[in-house]
Amino acid sequence: MLENVPLFESLSPQDRSELESGIHTQSFPKGSTLVNQSDISNNLLYIVLSGRLKVFMSNEDGREVLLDFLQEGDTFGELSLFDEQPRSATVMTVEDCKIGLFPRTYLFECLQRNPDIAIELLKTVIKRMRNTTEQVSSLALLDVYGRIAKTLTNMVKTQADGKESTDPLTHQELSTMVGASREMVTRILNDLKKGGYISIENHRIELKKRLPVRW
Repeated sequence: MLENVPLFESLSPQDRSELESGIHTQSFPKGSTLVNQSDISNNLLYIVLSGRLKVFMSNEDGREVLLDFLQEGDTFGELSLFDEQPRSATVMTVEDCKIGLFPRTYLFECLQRNPDIAIELLKTVIKRMRNTTEQVSSLALLDVYGRIAKTLTNMVKTQADGKESTDPLTHQELSTMVGASREMVTRILNDLKKGGYISIENHRIELKKRLPVRW
């Protein structure tokens, strides 16, 4: 169950097997909210065993900023586990998911026995902070095209079919990531398609060639 989770990759198969005995698994359908922004911590570390989720923040008017997507092997809920402060963002499934629920007391016992897990957990938190800092910088310093280009470049990866593309991403999701209207995002993506820079199939945006610095 945990062999594809980077947080526990330093453990032996036997240690992972023992660890799994204290983790409860639960399935959640698409559209389920696992964590609500501002909620009090429930003292759980969440482990994504399958499926995809989105992480976003919203205000009282319902406006959203999409921060990240999570997939198999990712974890979330680390910050509230340690500082016991309200949740900083909402996490919702975008497809059916299987999640491992790791109680805080059990996790802390494991951290004492396996310091390598603590180091990997710290790396995860630092990576999230760097990504958030980069997103804030982009919103402040780049125009809409620049934000789209940077976001797509960061999200593209080699898929199972060998294509360099994003995971499924709607125009609305991209617009909330870059802080622009859906109409403007659609217009820029259509221009990039006409220029032969990208193609879009099943909501996956494939990078055909290096995006221009300016548009």
